Amino acid sequence: MEVRNFIEVNAKKYLSDSNIINQIILSVDEACTNIIKHTYKFDENHTIEIENLISKNQFIVKISYNGDEFDPNKRSIPDMKEYFAKYKVGGLGIPLMKKFMDKIDYLHTINNFNELTMVKYI
Repeated sequence: MEVRNFIEVNAKKYLSDSNIINQIILSVDEACTNIIKHTYKFDENHTIEIENLISKNQFIVKISYNGDEFDPNKRSIPDMKEYFAKYKVGGLGIPLMKKFMDKIDYLHTINNFNELTMVKYI
């Protein structure tokens, strides 16, 4: 909830379109959920740092965390007809992030530091 509130407060300072604000909130929420679920395995002893920047016509969110490498850009978008035909649950976070954000960059360093940067052009 804190993540969503942080992004919402900052987005409302620069954006007036509630659809775009909700797209950004959902994208950041999905990214953090994936980190908590898949990287940290729900272990509450880990942290995620979120930074919000505005640069020219860009609303930028940087998410930093420690853990194994996982580049969302290397994940393909599932065939949605097949996905729904099989009544699958979950697994749509990355496709939503890719659809709603204009740019996603990922950095992983040797010491397992990860930085996920998502950009929405405004």
